[in-house]
Amino acid sequence: MFQLNRNSPIPLYYQIKLKLLERLENGEFAIGKLLPTEMDLMGKYSVSRATVRRVMQDLEKDGFINRTAGKGTFVIRTKISRELTHLTSFTEDMKHLGKNVSSKILRFETISTSRSISEKFGLPEGSKLIFISRLRSVDNEPVAINISYINLPEGIFITEQEMNDVGSIYALLERKGIPPLESDRTIEAIEANEERAKILKIKTGSPLLLVEGIVFTYNQHPIEYHQVISVGKRYKYNIHLKR
Repeated sequence: MFQLNRNSPIPLYYQIKLKLLERLENGEFAIGKLLPTEMDLMGKYSVSRATVRRVMQDLEKDGFINRTAGKGTFVIRTKISRELTHLTSFTEDMKHLGKNVSSKILRFETISTSRSISEKFGLPEGSKLIFISRLRSVDNEPVAINISYINLPEGIFITEQEMNDVGSIYALLERKGIPPLESDRTIEAIEANEERAKILKIKTGSPLLLVEGIVFTYNQHPIEYHQVISVGKRYKYNIHLKR
């Protein structure tokens, strides 16, 4: 049974908030369901009304709940969870979670690469790569910007129409006979600049998660370098480690 750590430097309201978010994420409180009342939470955690109200204010501000006078507090969304232990696409992950996923291509063009991008592929500066920028939405809510640089083997081509039809870069690469097989990734917390905030419909300076990765196909050929820029308060990544 969960108990607050009253000797922790982490405020009590924040400990309760994290526990409620965990219960939201594991499906204990599904979308549309009522959360416990303030009195129930005060009794459960032996805290003051002010502490519980701070929790509810935070959850409401972050867009997880809606409080209606006389009716109660309803769950209106949960965090989106993605695994980092398997090489899966955004589309695959969202469909596995039963989400309605959509993509909008913002840019699709062949570019001459900068030195920094070329080095990621082991190519000379100015090499030609396909650049794709997409807005990813879940249940019609913008949640991520996907930026991909595609390094196709000689004789293989993809078009913007194919990308629109298939929706998933990984699925399209598989159709072309060059499936993604492994990847190296890093995760970084960043803030939304003006351009990204406008695209994602959030405030400038809002927290974002940046996942960068190089994806390899057969013979260790680097097929894609990507940046996935996700709305921080809507995302979490799961990592399973063994020793």
